[in-house]
Amino acid sequence: MSELKQRIITALVLVSGAIYWMFYTSESVYNVITVVICLLAVVELFGMLSLASGYLYLISLAVPSLLWVWDEQVVPLSLLLLIPAVFWMIVFLITHRTENSADSFARFAFAQWMTLLLMFFCYALISVHRMEGGVLFLSGAILGVWVADISAYFVGKALGKNKLCPSISPGKSVEGFMGGVVFGTAAAALFWILMMQMSTLIALALALLLIVISVAGDLGESALKRAVGVKDSGKMLPGHGGILDRIDALLPSVPVVVLLWMMLK
Repeated sequence: MSELKQRIITALVLVSGAIYWMFYTSESVYNVITVVICLLAVVELFGMLSLASGYLYLISLAVPSLLWVWDEQVVPLSLLLLIPAVFWMIVFLITHRTENSADSFARFAFAQWMTLLLMFFCYALISVHRMEGGVLFLSGAILGVWVADISAYFVGKALGKNKLCPSISPGKSVEGFMGGVVFGTAAAALFWILMMQMSTLIALALALLLIVISVAGDLGESALKRAVGVKDSGKMLPGHGGILDRIDALLPSVPVVVLLWMMLK
């Protein structure tokens, strides 16, 4: 099977799965699927960084995460985010007390940074999904980021002349970035205005912020992959690389716009 066919089939499965996950699952099933997606991304992250103890790290996140899904009042979000981070920082210092290098510390720091982003993303999805209008807000955000990504690719192919960040992602152009911002912002804002009756000004402001931050998320993961010398974050999604490759733009952007939307409600 050609790579293009693989990409198309995987994309269709992903879109169908995302619609089912977002709209047709019960709250408890949705929560568990969300946590599992983020934990699989952690597995990819440790594989990409060639770090030992990946499964122990995974367990240290999975146990409190699933307990939080069961009853968020019993396990506060702050404990879920801070305890694994502090615990593994201590483990790293102990195991590297006699031998350390800039590369090993950089890989550990990358792992901590990306894991925290993944957890914030996970809990933003879970927290907002149960709110009134939350499913539609998340759907608009995901739609906007996907439209921005596709638009940036095609606009860049047609008009791209000036490199955006050649040392991080040589294929991205300023023209593609601008095209992605315009079409992605329009898609998210229009969805929120039509489906949620959101104020035009607020919808445009949130959508613009969403898309700009999503580009930073995409470039951040590209910088990480370039630093460790890999093309894709993993192989879980045939033709598309790994889970992180598909959600990298969402990791920083969704939590930020979700927080602002909750403040504005």
